[in-house]
Amino acid sequence: MNTITIHQTQLPIVEYRGQRVVTLAMIDQVHERPDDTAGRNFREHRDRLIDGADYFVLSRSQNSEIRGLEQDVPNRGLIVLTEQGYLMLVKSLTDDLAWTVQRQLVSNYFRPQPFPVPQTRAEAMRLAADLEEQNEVLALENQQQAKKIEALENLFMPGETVPQFAKRLNGVNSQQMLAYLIEIKWVFNAERDPDSSPKYRVYAIPRDKHWLTEKPITIRGEGILPFIKYTPVMLEEGARRLHDMYLAEKLPMKQTWDGKFTVSKFTSESPL
Repeated sequence: MNTITIHQTQLPIVEYRGQRVVTLAMIDQVHERPDDTAGRNFREHRDRLIDGADYFVLSRSQNSEIRGLEQDVPNRGLIVLTEQGYLMLVKSLTDDLAWTVQRQLVSNYFRPQPFPVPQTRAEAMRLAADLEEQNEVLALENQQQAKKIEALENLFMPGETVPQFAKRLNGVNSQQMLAYLIEIKWVFNAERDPDSSPKYRVYAIPRDKHWLTEKPITIRGEGILPFIKYTPVMLEEGARRLHDMYLAEKLPMKQTWDGKFTVSKFTSESPL
């Protein structure tokens, strides 16, 4: 199966009737949005999109007409979007990642550039030099990515809470992390009484994606009935995603941050 890398995300190259298309799941994946974000946007704005121009609804009987799909068309059908439909659907996404992904998808996915055939010796030498430079850049990016993954594997400590993990990211305001996770819908406050302490619980999507889990703790005290308190704790994949957000300067940062992206190693003396 042919694939293409868009902003460190590997996507299959899916074609229908000779043109490249994307599924709603592919849009969520490459834009790093929760599952069904693109689906919800599609349902809300379907009346503004043109069937057969902006999107196609494929049935299972059309399996043979689509190329590159990782699995067969499901029984419920499959929605695929053309370049025009994709751009209309993601108009509301304006963060830095969205701009980068849209540019790369249009330039490299929907409109692949034909491989240039050199006509002279000088052109051939320039092409070889360009390809060598591209390979060196790709090798450097892969090396940097490998170092980042290795560092996270060494630094992540199972059982850490989000604020504890954030304290080890230089410049991050760990006291604002839970409020930030509420904003991006990783956790929610299950406490209805505004005068009571918050009771943070993990949403289903980050739990299913192994970003966060919950640690139950039984609270006992004199004069009160025992009750269970749930504490959101980090999982390795969640640490990777938060670290990516950290490098993209999307986490709440301290005003005194020195601009350096460093992570303090976990030690046996670090509190959990």
